[in-house]
Amino acid sequence: MTSFDVKRKRPRWVGWIPAVALVLIVAAVGITSAVLVGNGLGGPAPEPTVGEVTELNWSSFTEDGLAYIERSRDVRIDLSRSPTDAAALGLAADGTTTIGPSENFDTDNDYYLIANGGGEGFGGKRFTVSQLSITTSGGEISHIIAQSSGIVPFRVALNDLGAQAKEFGWQPLDTDAIFADVNASVAAGEPFGFTAGPGDRLGMGVAASANCDQSGSCVVEYDITPEVR
Repeated sequence: MTSFDVKRKRPRWVGWIPAVALVLIVAAVGITSAVLVGNGLGGPAPEPTVGEVTELNWSSFTEDGLAYIERSRDVRIDLSRSPTDAAALGLAADGTTTIGPSENFDTDNDYYLIANGGGEGFGGKRFTVSQLSITTSGGEISHIIAQSSGIVPFRVALNDLGAQAKEFGWQPLDTDAIFADVNASVAAGEPFGFTAGPGDRLGMGVAASANCDQSGSCVVEYDITPEVR
């Protein structure tokens, strides 16, 4: 008896097992995919409802609105029609509403703040932030503090803010004065910082501050205020 004859004694159906298994796996994947798609996974996110956003699709800060912000990570505020009515946005007449922070500067959980001032250029700005706070006074938004995402070296913060001067309508940074302050603070072993602005080219006031520790690692914050009209 040859080795060929011995191999031929194996039942023919044994050779079909891999093909049958593959067919079953493909079928299972197809069924699972159909179920997930039917439940909305993989499809576009549903459009927000009024309550989650305002009728004009700006952010609402009601309970439903804040939950939507946490899902979408988008915060949209219109400051072009000053004064900005706090109650219409679900904000208290006097107080501060804080969103964030994303944990440990985790950039995957950043928020995207779109502030519209209705001014020159694009008339607004999209900020990538780890947290923001909205302060109201007398039933109106008085200012928004937005902490930029991530920690950056001092020179990066200085270059970034210097490059934004034209966009926001800031005076050019006085780098000689900034370096003098930084050198004095470093020599004393103290934290340091510098400011830029304010400017209102976008139709809203925008200022920025870089707050740095002794090692030169900085966090940048933007202070956004409605323009008085």
